[in-house]
Amino acid sequence: MPHPDDAAAPVPDPTPSAEHAHRPFVPDDPLGWFDNARETCPALWHPQTASWYITRFDDVWRLLLDDRLAARSPDPFLRELTAPQRVAVRPLVDFLSRWPMFLDPPRHTVVRRVMRPAFTPTEVARVAGVVHESAAADGTLPTAVGEDLLDTLLRPSCRAALSALLGVSPDDFPQLVDWSERLMGFVGRARIDLALVGEAEEALEQLTDFTGKTLAAAASPLATAVGTAVRDGVLESAEAVAIYAQLVTGALEPTVAVLAVALEAACRGPAYREGYRTDPGGFVNEAARLATPFHFAARRAVRDLEVRGQRVPAGSRVVLVLAAANRDPGRFSAPLEFRWDRTRAHVAFGRGRHACLGALVAHHTMRPVLDAHLAGSGNLRPLDVQWRIGMGMRAPLSVTVGTAT
Repeated sequence: MPHPDDAAAPVPDPTPSAEHAHRPFVPDDPLGWFDNARETCPALWHPQTASWYITRFDDVWRLLLDDRLAARSPDPFLRELTAPQRVAVRPLVDFLSRWPMFLDPPRHTVVRRVMRPAFTPTEVARVAGVVHESAAADGTLPTAVGEDLLDTLLRPSCRAALSALLGVSPDDFPQLVDWSERLMGFVGRARIDLALVGEAEEALEQLTDFTGKTLAAAASPLATAVGTAVRDGVLESAEAVAIYAQLVTGALEPTVAVLAVALEAACRGPAYREGYRTDPGGFVNEAARLATPFHFAARRAVRDLEVRGQRVPAGSRVVLVLAAANRDPGRFSAPLEFRWDRTRAHVAFGRGRHACLGALVAHHTMRPVLDAHLAGSGNLRPLDVQWRIGMGMRAPLSVTVGTAT
């Protein structure tokens, strides 16, 4: 997920040999670029983004738990701005820095503890029931060739899960998404657009008001727990809003992406559907591995470290490339194939204290949707998924019903 310091963060000169004779970044093929880095220079210094890219699975797996890497700081981003620009964006940067994914202990520990009631087995079952009911109401998968299921099936199912989790009405979800998109509109830009800053400030004000009303209504365990923490002084109001903003922004589209991969696989033929029925957990995990919606987890080195013989100085931006790690043939044989019987762990949603909350929402959503739409299914038409693949994430553009093979 992007962060304000993605725009610029100069670091000390790296070990010269790390500036590998590496092919230039290709905007329309970021996954290919990541894969090439993994095979040719797995600890790569990239001057254009002033970042270290770590791409081998074993390194990413280990560094996700390394306390020499911390959440990112907005300070490099702010240093690049003029004084008036810093004044304009400081409230938004402060807000984004309160998101759970950008916190370090001890504050991160407090926030995650407050959120724990949202992810108990009882709550998982409740949310799954809501999603299953929503999906079952749609019946079996549509079979009209060319029909796009993205906005008629996938997103509604994921919104049902998030709405139940957050304690909001599904009818409010389009507005929540709009606020989140406007909040993120100025992030990761090399230049500050004051018009976008104004839109983000307005969205933050509206989201703050909405979150306050949602916490007062206490319509879900999460809303109850967060509201109680605010009233007891455990959380600040801005932290409560940050929790809701991160869940909307960081969970909806990633869950849609994993569901698209899973449904496409299930529609390949009876053997795949039997694979899901035999090992639903393995099937969902494999869909998550292949989707890896957020391509990387960016960190900040708080102490010097060494990776693959390269010295990474304190203060460096370190990009742990989850997508490359999950496609590493040294970890997963035939990594681009869908194999639900894999037993080795992946890093699609990160690992450790900064693991993406989207993983929790995805597991709330996936099996109820697949159960509802695959129950008693005979021959299903194949699905064609078209993707929008950017440097930082991938998301489906369409999920259309194809012709029978």
